[in-house]
Order: sequence, then structure tokens, then C-alpha cells
Amino acid sequence: MESTLTTQEITRVQTLQRVLDGYLTQRAAACELGLSVRHVHRLLGRLRDGGVAAMASRRRCKAPNNQIDAATCRRILERCRSDYLGFGPTFLAQTLAQRDEISVSREWLRRLLIENALWKSKRRKRNLHPLRERRPRFGELMQMDGSPHNWFEGRAPECTLLLAVDDATSRICSARFERTETTDGYFRLTRSHIERYGRFLAAYPDKHSIFRYSGQSVASDVTTQYQRACNELDVELICANSPQAKGRVERANRTLQDRLVKAMRLANICDMEATNAFLPGFLENHNAQFACEPACSDDAHRSASGFDLDYILCRRKERVITKNLMFQISDTVYALTDAYSKRNIVTGARVELRIHTDGRMTGHHGSHELSVKSLGKRVRNAPIVGAKDLNAHLDRRLPNPRKAHKPALNHPWT
Repeated sequence: MESTLTTQEITRVQTLQRVLDGYLTQRAAACELGLSVRHVHRLLGRLRDGGVAAMASRRRCKAPNNQIDAATCRRILERCRSDYLGFGPTFLAQTLAQRDEISVSREWLRRLLIENALWKSKRRKRNLHPLRERRPRFGELMQMDGSPHNWFEGRAPECTLLLAVDDATSRICSARFERTETTDGYFRLTRSHIERYGRFLAAYPDKHSIFRYSGQSVASDVTTQYQRACNELDVELICANSPQAKGRVERANRTLQDRLVKAMRLANICDMEATNAFLPGFLENHNAQFACEPACSDDAHRSASGFDLDYILCRRKERVITKNLMFQISDTVYALTDAYSKRNIVTGARVELRIHTDGRMTGHHGSHELSVKSLGKRVRNAPIVGAKDLNAHLDRRLPNPRKAHKPALNHPWT
């Protein structure tokens, strides 16, 4: 019978036998075994009455008291094979608790998923980078990035998520979906942040051409539209030299590419507008879980009163007017059509054009606002498109299945 005992149980039998033989007191045996005196007394009674076989655990070969019933396991597996397909153990445990009122541990779910081939155990290779200490105050440094990804899992065209993450707290302060990374998209992102929190001290994006003119030398005064806007807002623009340098926003992107995609699937969201409306509620829960407290409780944001955000956060270009009151931006020709332009604008005059984030274009000559009309596009050279913008550029050339075909005027059926 002794062969059925565990090593711990055999040690207990040997110690208790010494107590029965009179070589050891119950108190000394309790200290040696790490048990209470009362429990040693109970074990001695079991050894006297039932012998060595009675020292085996009475719970052996029985189901544990906290075992999860088979019906709950089946229900969880059904959900994992349908709505929760691809969920990791941690996110799955949180989702089951919130949506299905099933409270189970993360590690139990991990074992269940691995046993049913729904999760593959893997060890991440850790690339060690020296950690930079966080900024002490909320609003001192805002890390920015765009993440192109298949956010809708094929339910809608691919798009890009723009993020602004606070360095002191890892809080996602503003986020929005755009077709691709553009200056207007970052203007909208920056405006939503300023209207909610105020002006941050510094922005920390990558070296995208939106933020930094790639051909400029150290002495050059050529700036991008976003650089110009930051200068007018008194926000310092600092470009990161590597993705690891702005690791907080990169890790936020990685987390959202997992969790946000699945949350949108559960909510059956299939377009950018609905997703932008869904984001605030999702980010509130996300920040409650992942954001931390800053080292200093002072808020570094500054008031935006006195700053005209409509004027600052728009693309501003200067053009020379031709004798027909026309000018060109990219491959599109425009004309000034108001009465003031016809009376006061002469050939060679310079006019400021403001292209707002909602697509409006307005002309300005001194304090006068001018009416601008598009005259169509001209034939142009082949465009130069970066890797991040290529998919969005091609998607705009594809036919829209939701838009009905309009036959030509000379079609025989019209």
C-alpha cells in the first residue's frame, strides 16, 4: 500500500510513527511537518485506526470542488469557434466576463484552448532595448503614429488608424480612422485632442513626409504643413529615429490590431464612420485597463483660447493669379469668381488658398475672402505614391459597387 502514497505522505507516516513509538512529541512533529498540533493529532488517529493505507489523500481520483462543469466548457468552446474565433486567453477571459457573465481564469482558458487546438503556445523573442524614463506630466509628450491594417477583416476596404498616445500615462488621448495617413487626417486628430485637453507641449511622430520634409538640410527653412501648424500652436515637433523610440504608440497599435478588430467584429461594424463613432466608448475601457498614473499630478496641457484652429489646422498655399483669374493646385485648375476678384485682383497677384479638413477651399487676399470654383483636372505626369499610400490610391481607382452605373447620353436605351 505504501507504493500508492506520495512522497509527502510517506514522510508524514515516518514522522508520525516516531511519535507513536515515543521518540517524538506531537508538537515537535507539527514543527517538523509544518502542520498544526491539532492536525497532527487527527493524522495520528487515522494512522492508528486504518494503518498506512489510511494516510492516502481522500480526494485522490475525485474531481476538484472548483471544477468547471462540462456544459460551461462546451458553451465556451462553441463561442470560441464562432464569435470569439482567434481571441487570446486574456482578452477571451475579459470578454466572457463582460458579455456572457462567465468568470474563468486566463490560465484555465489557455489550457482549454491549447487542448482543443484553438490556441498555439508560443514564446515571444524579446528584443532588448534600453528603456527611456517616461515624461513626468500628462500632456508633455504625445507619441503619434498611423497603422494601416485590415481592420474590418474584409468587410470594408483597408484603412489607417491614427493614434496619439501620451508618454507619461500610455493613455490613448485621441484616435480616428482615415483612408490613409494624410496631413488633413493628422490635423483632424490634433484638433480633437486640443478641443478636449488643450495644447500639448511636444509631438513625437516618425519621419513621415507629413512631419518632415525629407529633402531638407539642417540649414533649410522649408517646412511641411504640419510643422507650420505646430509652430503656430507653440507645439514642438520631434521626429523619432526608429519605431522603438516611440514604443508606447507602437505597442498600442499592436494591441488594437488584436482587440479592436475583434470588438468591431462583435459589434458588426463595417465602415469607417461607424467605427469612429464606436472608438470613444472602446478607448474609455481600454484606457481604464492599460493607462497608468503620471509621476507628477500636474497637467502640462495649455489652453487653446486665442488660437484660431480653423486657420491654423488647414493646408495653406500661395498661388500667382493668371490674367484669367485662374490658378492651379496639383493637376486641378481653379478660378476666382467673385466680384471683388474681378475688380481688384490683377495678373501676377498672390492669393492665399486655404484647404480645410472638410474639403472646402477658400481664397484670401488681404482681409477679403474670395470665391473659388474648380474647372476640372489637366493631364499630368505619372504620380509618385509612397508604400503606405499605395493601397488607398488604387482603391480610389476601383469602381464603387454601391454606385449605380450611369449610361452615356448616346446609349440606345436612353
